[in-house]
Amino acid sequence: MKTYDLKKALITSFSMMVVFVVGIYLVSLTLGRFQATLLPDTGAAWYYWKLPQISVLATVTAWGLYIMHQVSVWYLIFKLKNQPELEAGKISSLNIKFLVVNGVFILLHLLQTALFYDGLAQNVPVMTSQGSVIVMLVIMLIMTNGRRGLFFGKKVKLPSKGVQGAFKVHSYYIAWALVYTFWFHPTEGTWGHLLGFLYMFLLMLQMSLGKTKFHKNINWITLLEVYVAFHGAIVAIEAANGMWPMFMFGFLMMFIVTGMYGVISNKIALIGASAIYIVMSALVFSGVFGNQNTISDIQQITWIPIILYALVFVLAWILSLVFSIKKSK
Repeated sequence: MKTYDLKKALITSFSMMVVFVVGIYLVSLTLGRFQATLLPDTGAAWYYWKLPQISVLATVTAWGLYIMHQVSVWYLIFKLKNQPELEAGKISSLNIKFLVVNGVFILLHLLQTALFYDGLAQNVPVMTSQGSVIVMLVIMLIMTNGRRGLFFGKKVKLPSKGVQGAFKVHSYYIAWALVYTFWFHPTEGTWGHLLGFLYMFLLMLQMSLGKTKFHKNINWITLLEVYVAFHGAIVAIEAANGMWPMFMFGFLMMFIVTGMYGVISNKIALIGASAIYIVMSALVFSGVFGNQNTISDIQQITWIPIILYALVFVLAWILSLVFSIKKSK
C-alpha cells in the first residue's frame, strides 16, 4: 500500500480550510437578494437562514448533493475499515481520496448556496442538526473514557458491549452527523457560520484521516471537543439572547472535568487550570464584563455537562442492549 507524508497533507488541508472560510465569506456578500427576504427570528426552534417559501431547485440540489456526499464518505469509510493501521507520519491514497471528496463537496455547497441559498434546514427541524452534534460529542466521551477517564481522570464503569458498540458505529454515525449538519446550513458569512464551518472542516479532516496515528491523537481530539465552547458562545452572542456564558463555561466545564486529563499530567497545571476556570466564570456571571448575567445565574454552567454526562450512560446502555440483541440472533 502506497503511503504519503502526513505533514504535507496537514499543511495543505489547513491552508485549504482558510481558503474555504474566506470563500464562504465572499460568497455571503453576494447573497443579498436572498437575505432581504428572510423572516424574523421567532426563537430557539426557528432557523433564521432559510427562504420564506420552499424552492424546488434549492430543495433538489441541497438534498441531491447531500446524498451524494453522504454516500461517498460512507463508501470511503467502508473501504478504510479494511485498511491496516498506518505508521506515524503517514497517510494512504484512501485518506487523500477522502480529503479530495470533502473538498469537492465543500466547493459544490458554496456554488449551491450562491445559486439557490437554501440548505436542508428548509425541510427538517433545527434540533436535528443540533442533536446530531450532541450525540457525536457523547460518543467521543464514551470512546475516550478508557484513555483519560470521565470525571477528573477517573474512569467510569460502562457496559463493555456499549463501549464496543460505540467504537463500531462511531465512524458511520459521526460521518452522518457531520455531513448532514454541513448541508443543513447555507454557507452564510456570519461569525457563527464561519466558525461553525471551520469546525466542520476540522472534523472532516479528522474523518478523512481514519487509520492514521493522527486520527487517535488525544491532543487533537481534545481540541475538537473544546472548539465547540467558543463556537457556541459566538452563536449566542450574535443571537443577543444573553446565553453566551452558559455555552462557553458549560462546554469549558467539560474540559475541566474531563478533557484536560487527557492532555495535562502535571497536578499543579491541573489545579491552576481549574482555578482560572472558577475565577473567570465567577467574574463573568457577576456582570463584571458588562453582560446582563448575575451570580445567581451561574448554575447555568452545569446544564450542558449534566445533559452530556447523563447521555453518556444512557447511550452506552442503549448500545449495549442493541448489540446484545444483535449477538443473540
